Amino acid sequence: MASAATAGWWERTRARLRADDGTDHFAPDRLDAHARALQSALPLFLALLIAFPVNLFMDGDTGWHLGAGHWIVANRTVPLVDPFSHTMPGKAWMAHEWLAEVVMVGAEWLRGWGGLAALFALSAAFTFWLLAREAFRFLPARLAVVAVAVAAGILFPFALARPHMLAWSLLAWWTLILLRAREARAAPPLAAALLMAVWANLHASYIVAFGLAGLFGLESLIENPRNRKLLGRWIAFGALSLAIAVLATPFGAEHFLYPFQVSGMKALSVIGEWRRSTLPADFLFYTCLGGLLLLAAKRWRTLPPLRVLLLAGLSVMAILHARHQMLFAIVGLLVVLPLLQPSRTPRPALKRTAWMVPALTLLIAVRLAVPYQFQEHSTYPLSLLAKVPEEIRRQPVYNEYSQGGPLVMIGVRPYIDGRADMYGDDFTFRAKAITAGDIAKFREDAARYHIGWVVLEYDDALLPKLKREPGWRVFAEDRNATIFVRANS
Repeated sequence: MASAATAGWWERTRARLRADDGTDHFAPDRLDAHARALQSALPLFLALLIAFPVNLFMDGDTGWHLGAGHWIVANRTVPLVDPFSHTMPGKAWMAHEWLAEVVMVGAEWLRGWGGLAALFALSAAFTFWLLAREAFRFLPARLAVVAVAVAAGILFPFALARPHMLAWSLLAWWTLILLRAREARAAPPLAAALLMAVWANLHASYIVAFGLAGLFGLESLIENPRNRKLLGRWIAFGALSLAIAVLATPFGAEHFLYPFQVSGMKALSVIGEWRRSTLPADFLFYTCLGGLLLLAAKRWRTLPPLRVLLLAGLSVMAILHARHQMLFAIVGLLVVLPLLQPSRTPRPALKRTAWMVPALTLLIAVRLAVPYQFQEHSTYPLSLLAKVPEEIRRQPVYNEYSQGGPLVMIGVRPYIDGRADMYGDDFTFRAKAITAGDIAKFREDAARYHIGWVVLEYDDALLPKLKREPGWRVFAEDRNATIFVRANS
C-alpha cells in the first residue's frame, strides 16, 4: 500500500511539473544531461582543491625526487648508486621512480611550483573522472557524488607532490579494465598490458596490478572452469604484463622484487606514512570500513567470495599502514560499486563528455597563469638555507630526516633523506634517535662524518641540547628551523 501510494504521488508530481511548460524534467535524457554535468564538474572541483592549497608540498621527498630528476636529465641515464648523500656515496640505489621524477622536472621547468601543482592536479582530475564515470553507472547521481567525494576525502591527506600520486590514475584505469572484462565475461585486451611500460617506471605500486589481475583471473576460472580459451587469454594477459614490467625498466627482475624488500624493512615503523591507521586520525577511513562490514553482514550470502577477500585484504593493509588507504579508496570503491545493487544492470558509461578536455585544459591554464605562492615550513626552510655561505654549504651537514629532500633539491649533500630503502634500517633508526635528542650518537656521527653544520626543525628534541653543546653556535633561526655551525666557523 505504501509503495503504491508513493508511486502515485510521484506520477502526480511529475505530471504537474510537466504540465507547467510541457517539459518532463524527469525524462531519462534530461537526467542523463544532469548526470553528465555532475560527472564532469565533480572531478574538476576536486582537482581544484588540490591545485591551489599549499598542502601539496608538505613532504620533503618532493625535493629529492626533483633532485633525482635533474640528475637524470643532466646525465641522460638512471643512477645505479647514490649520487647525493655524503654518508652513503657510491652505495647501490635503485631509482625505481625515475620516469615520474623526469616528468616532475618537466613540469617544474614549465612553471616552477605552479607547474608541479598543475601536473598533480591533472593526475587527480583524471583519477576522479574515472571514479565518477563508474560511480554514475551504478548509483543515482546524488549517491554517486557522495561516493566519489568520500573516496576523495580519504585520498586528500595523501595528495602530495610525489610519484605515488601520478600512479593514482593508472591504478584506477587498470582496475576498471579488469572489472569491465569480468563484467563482459571476457579477458582484458592484451593492449592493456602496455600500461605496465609506464607504471613500472613510475611507481612501485604497479606490483598491486598483478595481484588484482590474478584474483580476477581466478574468479573467471571458477565461473568458467571448462572455458580453456578464456583461461588462456587471462594467462596471456598476465604473462605479457609481467614481461613488460620486467623488461621495460632499467633494473630487470631485481626491480620486481624491490617492493617486497621495502615492505620488510623494520625502519618503516618510524616513518610517518607507514604508521598504523588510528580512529581519531583516520575517521573517514574507519567510517567506510564500518560501511563495508554492514554490507557484508546484510548480503553475506550473495557477495562474491573473492571480491570479499579482496576488500578484506585492502582493509587490513590500510589498517596496518595508513598509506594503503589510497588503495582502499580507489580499488575499494570500484570493487564495491557493482556489489551495491547486484540485481541491477549497470548503465552504459555516459557519453558526450568531450568538453572535459577543454575544461581540463582551462584548469591547467589557470593554475599555470596564477603564480604559486609557496609557503615555507619546517621541512622547507628555504630562506633560512639561502643564508648559509657557500663555504659552509660544501661541508658535511647533519639534517632532520624530512629535510634531506630539500637539501638535495638545492644541491647540498644531506646526512639522510627520504630514501630509507637505501640508507637501511640501522642508519635510519640512528638518524631518528639523534633527532629525538640522543646527543651521544650525534657527537659520534659529527666526528665520524666531519659534520660542519646542522639544520633542524623547530620541534626537534636535539635542538635545545645542541644549543647547550660546547663547540656549536646558532647561525640563523626562524619559526620553522634552526641552523647551527661549529663555534669556530
